[in-house]
Amino acid sequence: MSKKNPNIGHLLLMVVVLTWGANYGIVKSAFVDLPPVLFGAIRFTLCGFFVLLITFKREKGISLQKRDIGKVTWIGVLGIGIYQILWLVGLDLTSASNSALILSTTPLWGALYVHLIEKEPVTWRQYLYMLVSLFGVMLVILKPTARLHFSLDTLIGDLLSLIAALFAAVFLSAWSKPLLKIYSPLRLMGYCMAIGSLVLWLAVPFLGTPVALRQVSSNSWWALGYAILLPGIIGHVSYYGGIERLGVTRSMVYLYFIPLVAILVNYLWMGEQIFLQQILGGLLILIGVHGALRH
Repeated sequence: MSKKNPNIGHLLLMVVVLTWGANYGIVKSAFVDLPPVLFGAIRFTLCGFFVLLITFKREKGISLQKRDIGKVTWIGVLGIGIYQILWLVGLDLTSASNSALILSTTPLWGALYVHLIEKEPVTWRQYLYMLVSLFGVMLVILKPTARLHFSLDTLIGDLLSLIAALFAAVFLSAWSKPLLKIYSPLRLMGYCMAIGSLVLWLAVPFLGTPVALRQVSSNSWWALGYAILLPGIIGHVSYYGGIERLGVTRSMVYLYFIPLVAILVNYLWMGEQIFLQQILGGLLILIGVHGALRH
């Protein structure tokens, strides 16, 4: 496979940041009508179908080598299906601030995994800059009106959120890199989404509640459509395109921008107030990401 342009990788990851950063507030509005796991099952079923359809049109085929079927299956099961369940249930059992902060550790776990297991070079300066970004994320999330509250009441949700961060780092991100040397981001993500959706459907009877689809509001359907097209298809495929070109560690560093984009979207669309400490946090995120990418 020819060498990929790293500048395209940076551009793709900025697309990820913009689509995923706006994702939380818009998608959460649909949970009034649709249980989160059912929402995820519908979302990833359609994402997988459309991504594989686009892949077939562009690449004239969607086959996998027999030796890779098991690997792709595990990424879909663990990196999409189980990860989504852990994140959704964890969010339900803890506060949004706790969940967001815990999931912001994902790049650190990813860097540790590829450094220790995959032997991808990660310098101590990169770890330091990632910690700077993580502190910036903390300032962004913990505005004066929000508080962390770690207690026995939130312990299960916090643990599930931590496990979700590990799953995202290892199974969704690190495990995909070798396969991206063989398959396009479209083909790999299409299969992973389709397989992950099956896991989500299996969980619906246990974690969902009965819903009369005719009673679902148009706003919720629009939110579902947004989640499928932008963060679902464009965001996930762009993320794998970034990993393909820049590697796991440098790609995951971009995830620190997501909380910053989220508060900007909430400010522009919903009129939420931005506090001085959040601006400081945003500057620390910029410094940390720039330093981690430079080294």
